Amino acid sequence: MKVAIFGASGFVGTNVIEALKATDHEIVASDILEKPIEGTRFVKANLLKYDEVEVVVNDCDIVIHLAASPLNVSVEKPRLNAQINIDGTLNIMDASREHGIKKVIFSSASSLVGEVRYNPVDEKHPCTPKTPYGVAKYAIEHYLRVYQELYGLNYLVFRFFNIYGPWQYPTSGALIPTVYNKLNAGEAFNVFGTGSQMRDFVYVGNIADYYVRSVSNAVKNTVVNMGTGKGTTIKDVVLTAGEVLGVEPRLNYLPERPGEIDNFVADTSRIAGLFGGAPSTNLKDGMKATFSWLRSLNQW
Repeated sequence: MKVAIFGASGFVGTNVIEALKATDHEIVASDILEKPIEGTRFVKANLLKYDEVEVVVNDCDIVIHLAASPLNVSVEKPRLNAQINIDGTLNIMDASREHGIKKVIFSSASSLVGEVRYNPVDEKHPCTPKTPYGVAKYAIEHYLRVYQELYGLNYLVFRFFNIYGPWQYPTSGALIPTVYNKLNAGEAFNVFGTGSQMRDFVYVGNIADYYVRSVSNAVKNTVVNMGTGKGTTIKDVVLTAGEVLGVEPRLNYLPERPGEIDNFVADTSRIAGLFGGAPSTNLKDGMKATFSWLRSLNQW
């Protein structure tokens, strides 16, 4: 297969490309920033410019769409976020149907669920997004469904839960690299409330493997939770990080933040049924690999 990857320079994109390099697939990598990637043909493209998107998609078989304007930008600049995430995705979808793409694999977000009514959360859970970012992701899921019904464009949606792993930089503000930085520096880590809020942490290496498999297999036209089905509290994340680093974490307890979700874990029945199992790297092993990569950043 010839695979086009939008958002190739990002956290997940980098990992997916590394996994695809081990296959016979031909890779066309694309991002808005000029960043040639060894082992790929790199094409710089702005999602808001259809002509540039079309150049990437042309002659490809599969499109992997990982590009997005992030959640924090959506709160500060909702219109810009919608332009990039919705209009940009429609450019990818229009180019894909124009050029006969076999399947578009899209990265959605579990945060679009909004208010958790039951747990674990399956793909049929009611969705009431609480951010413009979540609204955009939910809208795109429906656009993909409608494009399949109207134009026959096949798709696969992976709803990401809490991803961590190599190439997730501390500047992202994500929990696990932030914990690493705080504990490594001997600083206390702020815990809101009791720290009993539970999340589903999924190692990015597992996700990359599912993308590779999705390029070749027949799974299509469905939404799939990308989580482990196992919950870990925020406090236990910090304690596990302390074990891996060989330090005793200091926790600084602060008042609970309003609207914080207490319990949020993926129902993995669908991914297990379609792929023969759910992501399985346990948090401690995933942290070891992640922290090894984070250490390497300080060696340059």
